[in-house]
Amino acid sequence: MAEGGEGEDEIQFLRTDDEVVLQCVATIQKEHRKFCLAAEGLGNRVCYLESTSEAKYVPPDLCVCNFVLEQSLSVRALQEMLAKTGSNSEGAGQGGGHRTLLYGHAILLRHSFSDMYLTCLKTSRSLTDKLSFDVGLQEDSIGEACWWTIHPASKQRSEGEKVRIGDDLILVSVSTERYLHLSNANGHAQVDASFMQTLWNVQPTCSSGNVAVGYLTGGHVMRLCHGHDESLSIPGANKSDEEQRIVNYEAGKGASRARSLWRLEPLRISWSGSHIRFGQAFRLRHLATGHYLAMTEDPGLVLQDRERSDTTATSFCFRPSKEKGEVGPKRDIDGMGVPEIKYGDSMCFVMHVATGLWLSYLAPDAKSSRLGPLKRRACLHSEGHMDDGLILQRCQHEESRAARIIRNSTFLFANFIKALDSIAEGESKAVAGYVEEVLQTLNDLIEYFKQPDSELEHEEKQCLLRSLIKRQDLFKDEGMLSLLSKCIDRMNLYNSAAHFAEVAGEKAGTAWKDILNLLYELLAALIRGNRNNCTQFSRNLDWLVSKLERLESSSGILEVLHCILVESPEALNIIQRGHIQSIISLLYKNGRNYKILDVLCSLCVCNGVAVRANQNLICDNLLPKRDLLLQTRLVNDVQSMRPNIFLGVAEGSAQYKKWYFELVIDQVDHFVTGEPTHLRVGWANTKGYAPYPGGGEGWGGTVLETTCTPTALMDFISGQAESPGPWPPLTSTC
Repeated sequence: MAEGGEGEDEIQFLRTDDEVVLQCVATIQKEHRKFCLAAEGLGNRVCYLESTSEAKYVPPDLCVCNFVLEQSLSVRALQEMLAKTGSNSEGAGQGGGHRTLLYGHAILLRHSFSDMYLTCLKTSRSLTDKLSFDVGLQEDSIGEACWWTIHPASKQRSEGEKVRIGDDLILVSVSTERYLHLSNANGHAQVDASFMQTLWNVQPTCSSGNVAVGYLTGGHVMRLCHGHDESLSIPGANKSDEEQRIVNYEAGKGASRARSLWRLEPLRISWSGSHIRFGQAFRLRHLATGHYLAMTEDPGLVLQDRERSDTTATSFCFRPSKEKGEVGPKRDIDGMGVPEIKYGDSMCFVMHVATGLWLSYLAPDAKSSRLGPLKRRACLHSEGHMDDGLILQRCQHEESRAARIIRNSTFLFANFIKALDSIAEGESKAVAGYVEEVLQTLNDLIEYFKQPDSELEHEEKQCLLRSLIKRQDLFKDEGMLSLLSKCIDRMNLYNSAAHFAEVAGEKAGTAWKDILNLLYELLAALIRGNRNNCTQFSRNLDWLVSKLERLESSSGILEVLHCILVESPEALNIIQRGHIQSIISLLYKNGRNYKILDVLCSLCVCNGVAVRANQNLICDNLLPKRDLLLQTRLVNDVQSMRPNIFLGVAEGSAQYKKWYFELVIDQVDHFVTGEPTHLRVGWANTKGYAPYPGGGEGWGGTVLETTCTPTALMDFISGQAESPGPWPPLTSTC
């Protein structure tokens, strides 16, 4: 009975840890249209509305519409928690588990894709409502801005009752006391926090407490594996748009790249994240391009644009075999359903629902098999082959998120390049519309590729580094390095911010220098610590050094150059006299920039071996006839402390010969120069030296010059981890 009651709660009431979509209805141009609240997170923090009215003809992007009901607290409990932790602290860990939501309680909504929190922002873009605020995402749950209270829209419900699935709700921001509102201005719908109400319908898509581990559910990203080493994929990023619509079974490295990832999207919205059953219709969306697998009259099985992906062309289902009538069409049910398809185990045959054709392949021609890895063109056939069965391999969340980010950023930068090209045709306003999003995306991507903190534990740091290198490789494989290079070339067509402002507008001109430097910083982030990426990009060394003439972006260029020289020693063979002269010339244009010195240092040594040719070139061009001071090593204070007790032991004495001294550090003053503060603690033996008090008043101060050999030494180094110089001969004082 307990299990039955749990199952009833799943399909009747909203609970914490459930994934949901927030739906609403608006009248636009005398038409009732349905929308879901959506957000991207990376590149754009502001929420928008995803249309679901035409879901039969244009599939909604539900991936960015899912929110997790992370926490639920009474308003009083929330106030006590915020008062206890402070407005600058997170109240994590409160109200977890699968708790039923109650009217009047405050909830915390976490965006599934970005792991950010739905919040009421401080900005306002509304032209009609000056008292409204934007609704968007923030990285953490600090403060009360990301908390929303739930209120019933119907008088049949009251505060304190359980929130039923399908109820119309009113959501109120705790911090601003404004309603989550859909506004309509000039036929364009947007979401904000306003004093006007909007009714929202919260529909569950997945109940995390009832997910069977290892089984396929809606919304999962996966690879469709055929045989031992093939998977369903498309041609690489170096191909044309039309060629990238062709679907192949590809072996080799292509089977592990982002272009072999597919998202399974059920045709319904409610409970779209439930367990997928044999015979249940769904769409297959290619993650890297955003296109859908579709059946067309000519040329057959291809990737289709989202706007042309109606259910007739794009509906597929899994079958356990090709036997007719074995599994009929499945009707939609509420709840998570029974798990049927297991990753790595269940054999799945893919059938096109409208035509009954099977996903199969064409025999490869002899020419293509000689040119590279085996590729077989995928097709739909009435019978197909006996080995058409596929094994599903689930993709990790990190990889699927990276593929989505690749698609969004590729689309943005490609459109930005088109907008820059359109300036020549007199369309100067096109660029200004991309400036803010490009800046935010560049900053987010640089943070996304940030190196792990050096203070982390070794195992944790190595795990993060492996994950980072995988992300870098995915972006490189999808052509992101070349796309960024194209953006830089387009931006470098303009001599200054003023020149760019003349043709693209004042807003774009103000951001010209920032965008240019951020493009170089992102390039550096994509190759830093990744030898393969550095080696590949080192072919563009001439192109990179040629950009050094632009002082506005020299800092970013030096970052890229330093990464290449450090991670790819092969690049030292490409360095020429002209390259070194260009780098040295920056010392006189920019002053003593440490990045320039870092680059020059990396030119001098390769794997611990001096590169004499580069050293000579630097000396010849830097030192003669130059009035240039390079600050190398500055020691501002040196002190030596010795114990004031010396012990003389005669031969045959019973005195214990090992003495121990305790060192207590009272205070450490941080260094104010480029040289870290060194604290060296050591001991030395003075074999043959017998101290004797005498001379002068009291104990005196006889000085003996002796050489004390350090037998053990410990260095405690604050700041950079570099070893101090050799211990000098000691002067012993009695």
